[in-house]
Amino acid sequence: MFDAETLNEVRQRTLWVLIGINSAVLVISGTLGYLLAGKTLKPIEDMVGKQKRFISNAAHEIKTPLTAMKTNLEVTLRDKDLTVADSRKAFTSTIEEVDKLSKFTNRLLQQSKYQNGLAHYTADIDLEKLLQKVVERLKPLADKKSQTFEVRDGKALVKGDRDELSELFTNLIENAVKYSETGQTIKILLSVEKSCVLFMVEDSGKGINKEDLSHIFEPFYRADKSRTDSGNEGYGLGLAISKEIVHRHKGHISVESVRDKGSKFIVRLPKPPHSA
Repeated sequence: MFDAETLNEVRQRTLWVLIGINSAVLVISGTLGYLLAGKTLKPIEDMVGKQKRFISNAAHEIKTPLTAMKTNLEVTLRDKDLTVADSRKAFTSTIEEVDKLSKFTNRLLQQSKYQNGLAHYTADIDLEKLLQKVVERLKPLADKKSQTFEVRDGKALVKGDRDELSELFTNLIENAVKYSETGQTIKILLSVEKSCVLFMVEDSGKGINKEDLSHIFEPFYRADKSRTDSGNEGYGLGLAISKEIVHRHKGHISVESVRDKGSKFIVRLPKPPHSA
């Protein structure tokens, strides 16, 4: 039998052990909670950051033509000796800025539209014919830079939206034309693989820095120097829209690029269930 003093000592030790265990549990729980909260909040913080950058860039793109229009109109109103020819020139410049603003807002609306997620398509789209029409439409743009299209295509069907897929082809080919030098060849491939339909556009242009590749499909990416040093106009929404279109068609888009050697954009779209 234990005496009263021994029992009391055992109780005290047990109490301190329990306090220690509870403290350890609290510390571990708090640490795990903090880590889990950090992991949970990180995507939210990233999303908020992207939204802030998007709004900032959009505001900049809108402000630029508005400032130009305001300046043109102010100068026109203040000049008492303004001739009809000068007035026509000023108003023509203002209309051009309005057109730029209109194009930009349309691109923003497209970006918003395509962010609705996956879509259910039932129509069979002949990509070969669609691609031929897009290439024919963009040929004058390439001719201005003495560029040529090297097209390898074949019969390829997918379930999809004709207008969206036409915009996808247009965005990627037009992008290659813009960032390729005069006289270069742009390679375009459309083929049916074992598990998908493959569409590829390859250029020999300026390429993309390795550290920028992970951001290439973000809205307004063109604002980065790596895609602006050629002086091409654009809003940096084409590739972002292309990614959304591919996503809506349950496909995958990727890019391979080496600075000063060129870029290759690769799109894989699922084949229709009935295809071989």
